[in-house]
Order: sequence, then structure tokens, then C-alpha cells
Amino acid sequence: MFVSRLADQLVKQGAMGEAEAASLVNEFKGRATARIDDILIDEGIIDRETMLKALQGVFGLPPFDVRGHFFNHQLLLLFPKDFLLNKGIIPLDVDEDMITVVMSNPEDEQGLEEFGNYVAYTVNVYAGIQRDIVDAIEEYYDEDIVTYETHEQTEDIDETGQEDSDIIDLP
Repeated sequence: MFVSRLADQLVKQGAMGEAEAASLVNEFKGRATARIDDILIDEGIIDRETMLKALQGVFGLPPFDVRGHFFNHQLLLLFPKDFLLNKGIIPLDVDEDMITVVMSNPEDEQGLEEFGNYVAYTVNVYAGIQRDIVDAIEEYYDEDIVTYETHEQTEDIDETGQEDSDIIDLP
């Protein structure tokens, strides 16, 4: 059970006492645990860095903090937004024949298999915080890329439809 493994890691790190960990496990018995990271961080029980280290211990994978990372729009657009959101996965980088991704649940074999249907790369996985992954996906898919590109291309066009980049205004 994920919550037990997470609680054990938090105890090992000294971020939580054994009694507190047992209480956490009891509270989440039979409940969906997808948002346990949010609860622990929002309640101030642990910080993001501690959560990332705990995820590293739980999954045996390097952690990656996606907050503030500049993701490649073209890489994200290879995947449907709903798929990335539902699986808690975001592509990070491509290097030759390997794609690196950050996942909130790297043990989701079905998610990794489905991810492989979109690309022919070997997949390298990092562990990340669900909410941060979702926020990053939302940010990139909600930006109006077409409008942005159109605005950039039309900046130098005046009211008459003429390109004014070569026009010099004299005093």
C-alpha cells in the first residue's frame, strides 16, 4: 500500500514520528490516496523537498521538482492533455533515443505502456508530486499558442496591413 510505504519513508527521514505515521496510514485506509501529497504539504506536515525525497525512497527513482521548469511545448503537444492529466505524467526531455518523464505514480505500468504508444523512445522515469505535474500540464495546454504565434507574427503590421518593420519614423 502506497500510504504505508510513504509513511515508512517519512519516518526514516525523521520527518514524522512512528505514531504520526500509523495515524496517517489508518486515516487513509480504504480511501483514494492520489492526493495524500497535497494533504501533507497543504497541512504543513512536510514540505515539497521532503515529499520528493520520500517519493524517491518509495519508488527507488530520482525525484524531480517540476515547479518552475520550462517544458518544451512541442514535446508536450505529442500527447493528449487528458492522457497526461489522468496518468500524472509529463515529458521532460528527449535525448537521442530516450525520453525522460516525471510521473506521480511511476508504478503505473498501464500508464507507461500507454505512454509508449505515443512515442518510440525508451522511457526514463523520475518521481514527482501529482499536483505540481497537473499544474504544469494545465499551464502549457491552457496557453493559447496559436494566438501567441499570430500576435508575434502581426506585431510589425500597421493599420493598413503593411509590414512596418522597415519603416523609419522621422521626428
